[in-house]
Amino acid sequence: MEKSIKRFVKVFPWYIGFSSDLLFYIAIDTLFLSLVKNFSPAQIVSLASLSQLACIVLQFPVLFVIKKIGNTASVRTGASLLFLSSILITAGQSYAIILLGRFLHDAAGMFRNASFVALENNLEKAGMRSEFVPLRTSGNTVYSVITMLISFVASYMFNLDPYFPMICCIIACGVGFILSLMMKDCSDYNKISDAAKPTKRVKIRYGGFIALVMIVYSLFYPIVTNGQNEGKLFIQQQLLLDFDVEKTALIIGAIVCISRIVRVCSNVVFAKLYQKYQAKMGVVLPVLLGSAIGCLLFGSLIPWVIGKILVMGLGYTIILFARDPFNLFIQDVVFENTPKEQHQTLLAALGLGVRIVGAGTGLIFSAILLDQPMIVVMAIMFAISALEVLLSLKLYRAIMRGKEGPIGECI
Repeated sequence: MEKSIKRFVKVFPWYIGFSSDLLFYIAIDTLFLSLVKNFSPAQIVSLASLSQLACIVLQFPVLFVIKKIGNTASVRTGASLLFLSSILITAGQSYAIILLGRFLHDAAGMFRNASFVALENNLEKAGMRSEFVPLRTSGNTVYSVITMLISFVASYMFNLDPYFPMICCIIACGVGFILSLMMKDCSDYNKISDAAKPTKRVKIRYGGFIALVMIVYSLFYPIVTNGQNEGKLFIQQQLLLDFDVEKTALIIGAIVCISRIVRVCSNVVFAKLYQKYQAKMGVVLPVLLGSAIGCLLFGSLIPWVIGKILVMGLGYTIILFARDPFNLFIQDVVFENTPKEQHQTLLAALGLGVRIVGAGTGLIFSAILLDQPMIVVMAIMFAISALEVLLSLKLYRAIMRGKEGPIGECI
């Protein structure tokens, strides 16, 4: 068992690195969908929102499956779904097939959450709970380094052959699946349904502090996701006004490359920043996100082309800087303050909140884009990011007061 835990800890960062997303594809997704699959901006945006709607319906059925099959099998299931997703998006010639591929991508994320629960379980069993944040940061760092390296070459690969990056995407997902076979939750909480049988059933109180955490998290990540997807599409549209497709691909590739370097830096320094500032990071990161959306929005109004590229590129880069640390911040707060029996359910609840808000905003944005320019969507996102900052301040004060009691307080 000790050997299995050590192997899990050793493999975990690499598993996260290869299985957190569709590598290669995420660097050229808007280009691939618009120029190869001939999708409109509204169709591209609707892929995410419709997939999220399906995941909302299946969120708790999937949670039921995870509890039945356990964390170990769930990790492998998630990796296999991501691999299948890469194949469907690459080979699919219709909107329906691409949508199915996107749904499998999102479903893989629901199963992948089991790896974080398994990590915390194994670390506590080995007496290494304090290593949770450093190891999660290591996983994020591996992922950000890989995506940074990909960003150096993705645009050139796309210009050489649009399907070249997608073939590499399939290979990367295959590596992630192989790594998942080496991971095992060695604790008694691999299958919560079995571990919880001898004890009294624990009910989660979804109110007060935990409700505020869910609201803040549920607003933050749809802004991040839309900021990355629609933000990159917005930059692409602005660049195509002044450059041809090939130059546009190279400029976007450069912006993505720089943003990936910054993402590596954020993961490298976050563990130290979190240790020093703790709850304050829950305010700093939403402020950075709001600033990023502001740069994308107001940067598009700059008449000087170089200035426009620099400001909008800065906004996109800041989004990548804030993404991983905030997720880790929320996960650590939840895991630190709730019983183990609740972890899978709470992660599912957080994911459900993100999907509900993400699907809702995605459908609204898709409808808006049918007859309005992308700048209208960016303005709405900027307003939502301002609300997120206000809520994060309220969350910070609640953490500091500690009046609501521990997250997940039971009744």
